[in-house]
Amino acid sequence: MAIRAIRTQVAAMVHPSVLSNSLERMRHERFMLTRLGVGAFGLGLAPAYLAWRGALGGFEALVVAAASLPLLAVVVLSRTGRLDIAHCISAAALAIFICAMAGMTGGAASPLLLWLAAVPAEAMFFGSRPFVARASAIAAIALASVMTLHQLGAFAAPAPWTSGMMPAFVTIAILHSMAIAVGFLRRRDDELREHRASDARAQLLLDHVGDLVTWHDASGAVVFANAAAKALAGAEPAELHGRGLFDRVHIADRPLFLKALSDAAHGAGDTTACFRTLFVPGEGEAPVALWLEMHAHRIANAGPSDGAAVVCVTRDITARRALDEERARGHAEALQASDVKGQFLATVSHELRTPLNAIIGFSEMLSTDAHGVLDAERRQEYARIIHDSGHHLLDVVNTLLDISKIESGAMTIEQDQLDLDDLSRDCCTLVALRAETGQVALERVLGPELPPILGDRRALKQVMLNLLSNAVKFTPPGGRVVLALVRDGDVIDLSVSDTGIGIAASDLPRLGDPFFQAKGSYDRAYEGTGLGLSVVRGLVGLHGGRLTIESAPGNGTRVCVRLPIGGVASASQPVRIATFARAPKRSFETKEPIRLTA
Repeated sequence: MAIRAIRTQVAAMVHPSVLSNSLERMRHERFMLTRLGVGAFGLGLAPAYLAWRGALGGFEALVVAAASLPLLAVVVLSRTGRLDIAHCISAAALAIFICAMAGMTGGAASPLLLWLAAVPAEAMFFGSRPFVARASAIAAIALASVMTLHQLGAFAAPAPWTSGMMPAFVTIAILHSMAIAVGFLRRRDDELREHRASDARAQLLLDHVGDLVTWHDASGAVVFANAAAKALAGAEPAELHGRGLFDRVHIADRPLFLKALSDAAHGAGDTTACFRTLFVPGEGEAPVALWLEMHAHRIANAGPSDGAAVVCVTRDITARRALDEERARGHAEALQASDVKGQFLATVSHELRTPLNAIIGFSEMLSTDAHGVLDAERRQEYARIIHDSGHHLLDVVNTLLDISKIESGAMTIEQDQLDLDDLSRDCCTLVALRAETGQVALERVLGPELPPILGDRRALKQVMLNLLSNAVKFTPPGGRVVLALVRDGDVIDLSVSDTGIGIAASDLPRLGDPFFQAKGSYDRAYEGTGLGLSVVRGLVGLHGGRLTIESAPGNGTRVCVRLPIGGVASASQPVRIATFARAPKRSFETKEPIRLTA
């Protein structure tokens, strides 16, 4: 209990700067315990020695002083936490004690001078190489001092009582050396035990951390990997040793991986790299690709014991990268939406301004003709222009409303039995006047045994009208537009072909986007909002159909709509347009057609 209490008191004397380091704290406590013991023992014998010897000689006074110096070393260590200074004081005390004893037992001829070897030997127990170097210097100075004083005749003949005490002195020196050796071995065992416990704690931490921790040599080969290798690389830690990790890095990312290790080992010291790994989690399972982020750090003062030069901490960033990509896509979509909004405003203002100007201008001319300057024919012409402009505005507004309903999912269709022959004839009749004005031949081609189809009459009529109007608009005089209806199994193939200007291959992927027109600009030669094909996409999607466009510049365009004969249960998304660059000189004929002229 007394020893435990003493240890507790000594632990309380340790300087706060070393409390976080268990090994250093242990060295300070051991130093204080031994020095307190030596000082207390030496000073405790002093009264008995004085009673026996009476007045003290010079060398005897040095012995007493040397016995008190270890206590001073303990005070210095407790106050400053400087073990090097405290050890120098302790080594000086031991050297003074040995020199004083040698002075009383023959000076330079005293065998007790061999005891000076214990000064650097004891330094190995409490410190490192600098401690041993300082203690050796103190022992050498002490030996030189004894030799010098001996030459000067400072040592008198040995006292008679010392000759009988020589075996005791030698025995004490031997016991002191044995204590140093035993203490050194205990210190080594304690440090090894502490190192093993520290390694066990570190290994436990590494095995339970989610990141992959690897040690690499100067060439980049792995010399250590923790248990996270199973989750991030699909392998046991030992399988990553050498080139195991490198072989699992995606082949396109291997140069980046090696460069990061090289920069860390021979360059800046800290580098970061993102790369992909490919591995098979288990037998019969699909390969897994992960995005990993590796932070590489150079190991300072890396020794040749394990060959490690770089330590890397690698973590899975697949989810974060997917989130970044989604954020980038959202940003791109926001920019696109902003562009569409700007294009919408520009296009709608262009489409609405012209008919509104006509309506306002001609209506003002009619309303201000109080004196009857305008004849009846001119009035009728102005009224017709106002009427046509109003219908144009109504068509633009209706188209915008249709697109809004389609995109919001608010548009519904009525599925009725429809005769496509009658429906196509009505559409061709409506477009015939425009085709005749533009000197474009308009034809209908009907396949044999064309059955009725389930669908919305208004929606399918709008599909046909939009496709025919576009074909006529972009076909030059002398050209031809063909509307073909053919049965193909359970679907109806509705196609509109023309010999018009065609569409460039670079514009095909954007067909069907709202307000997009191939080679369009605000001063374009062909009027229109660019919304017709967007409406067709939505209406065909509501009928569960498919939409295909083939075209080439100067070689016309063919738009094909495939509709199920029996209708569709439910569909709300606009159909995706499949586009193809058209082969030259493609014909419009179908098998066994019934050719009619509108």
